[in-house]
Amino acid sequence: MTPASDEEDQAAGQWSEIFVGRYGIYTLVLNLGMTVFAINQFVVATIMPTVVADLGGLDYYTWAFSLFAVGSIVGAASVGPLSDAFGMRRVYAGAGLVFAIGLAGTALAWDMPSVVGFRLVQGIGGGGVASLAYGLVAVVYPQRLRGRVFGLVSGIWGFGTVSGPALGGFFAAPGLWRGAFWTMMVFAIIFVVLAWRYVEGRRGHGRLSDLPFWRLSLLALSVLMMSATSLVDLNWQRLLLLVVALGFAAIAFHRDARSIHNMFPRGITAVASQLGAGYWILFLVSIVLTFVNTYTTFYLQVLHGIAPLTAGYLLAIQSMMWTVAALGLTGATRKMEPYLLAAGLICLLVSAVAIALTLENGPVLAIAIAMGINGTGMGLLNIPAMQRVIAAASESEKQLAGTSVQTVRNIGIAFGAAASGMIAAMAGLVDGSSREAIIFAMQWVYIVNIGFAVLALLMVIPIFLNRESAA
Repeated sequence: MTPASDEEDQAAGQWSEIFVGRYGIYTLVLNLGMTVFAINQFVVATIMPTVVADLGGLDYYTWAFSLFAVGSIVGAASVGPLSDAFGMRRVYAGAGLVFAIGLAGTALAWDMPSVVGFRLVQGIGGGGVASLAYGLVAVVYPQRLRGRVFGLVSGIWGFGTVSGPALGGFFAAPGLWRGAFWTMMVFAIIFVVLAWRYVEGRRGHGRLSDLPFWRLSLLALSVLMMSATSLVDLNWQRLLLLVVALGFAAIAFHRDARSIHNMFPRGITAVASQLGAGYWILFLVSIVLTFVNTYTTFYLQVLHGIAPLTAGYLLAIQSMMWTVAALGLTGATRKMEPYLLAAGLICLLVSAVAIALTLENGPVLAIAIAMGINGTGMGLLNIPAMQRVIAAASESEKQLAGTSVQTVRNIGIAFGAAASGMIAAMAGLVDGSSREAIIFAMQWVYIVNIGFAVLALLMVIPIFLNRESAA
């Protein structure tokens, strides 16, 4: 795969360039993969209350999200070494095939543990598809076009916000939720065929020695320990599992920083640097976003009597505004990035407070506005944060920076889903909980979310302190 040249970076990029020639082919393929990935997110968020109502197992509710994210971590972090071993085309199409298998398995699931298991498979495939898409952006397109392509990817998420809840609601309303997964499987197979046909391929060296088995295992175990907190009854057991989870994660990042074949760019955890602060922002906002998304359709349906389709579209307001804000900022200069990051993080904090205040009594319109503010914040900060980390990485690690963006976000999503489940369990949320118990649990979930939003906002300070050196 031929990287973009410095010469190409000197001119201003135009929208038309990403739709023609070699760039146009990659734009088609990577956005098709992201479309399937995005639709899946909103379908599952819409139908999961219906799945739990049919199969039972509320204790496993957040596992359906956290195990998907665990799979996404494994998939996203594995595709680099796998591509070196077997070639980009084989791995990209293979990831789509694994995604399709996971979708088919979920459609055939017989209880919530089996749903969770096949969601893990979905995550492995979907994480690989999404990560390779960002990696393609980093190495195929010159810097002057990356903002346009990231904006288009955000537009694809906007399409997912419209089609995902519609598809999920269409099948959830009559209780035929399995049909949603069969439908997505068809789209995944179409992506597999096109990826195999159009992505440039080479055979690779055929060795898997570079695959970071131990580090991936430690990260997966970390999230599993966090998720397991929703299945134990005593708070001391939950705290012990939390400490073990954080320990596994710390060991994984410590080993990666000293590995020859690192999963992440050097200095990813250094908060005071442009690179580190950018990654910390992506990690923390992913937690905030997951806290908001995991239980939104649940409490809207249970506490406010909202139909699955309507609940799905109320959640989709978030991504619609994300798309609008992102598309409006595709031409932003690097000097604007710190201010866009700060504005986006402030929006996330405001929305976190608003959601905590309105989840019990509404009105639903206020919840919808809060979701819109949340999405606007993500739209303001997402592209600047990704641009920041890719630009701050060394030339030899730019592709790694691109692919690891999705890995870090997946880690944040996994921890967010597991942490929100832990807090809900500690607050007493179980199958058959009364309305009062559900309200109490949701209040704790969203109060803790405010804390994560504050931490994310603090991470913008190093960006401002070092903005001159990064210009």
